[in-house]
Amino acid sequence: MILFTPFSGKAFCFLAAGKMYQIDPLLLIAIAEVESSMNPKAIGLNKKNGVVKTEDIGLMQINSSWLPQLSHSFGITRKTLLNNACQNLYVGAYILAKNLSRHGVNWTSVGAYNAGFKQGNEKNRLKYAKKVYRKYRDLLSGNREVIIERASRGECI
Repeated sequence: MILFTPFSGKAFCFLAAGKMYQIDPLLLIAIAEVESSMNPKAIGLNKKNGVVKTEDIGLMQINSSWLPQLSHSFGITRKTLLNNACQNLYVGAYILAKNLSRHGVNWTSVGAYNAGFKQGNEKNRLKYAKKVYRKYRDLLSGNREVIIERASRGECI
């Protein structure tokens, strides 16, 4: 299955990615807001004992642990994730869709987008899921079309 296709680096394609992975675009927007504040160039460093172990890349903060699989299967590199916000969004939607497919459509699966399913991460999954839920709930109370249009331009909502 072809999961990713090249898109303009300036486009934030929430509607198309949501449609492809059957995920509400507003949920993808909520995750992008929580993860990077809609910053396609965001880099997050994950340290253990002061040493960087992994990094989170771009709009959807794709963890660098995904890079071997993304590169091997789809030719997607760190540079791609940083320079093509739409591609980064598709990868984030793909990861979330995998969580939802394997573990059910629930907030635990959403929380695992950030904290994984590793035993012992329950507290972090719940904390993250609550952040996304609050943002998602706020987005649901607004004008859907306007929110998607603004987010597609890279505006914080």
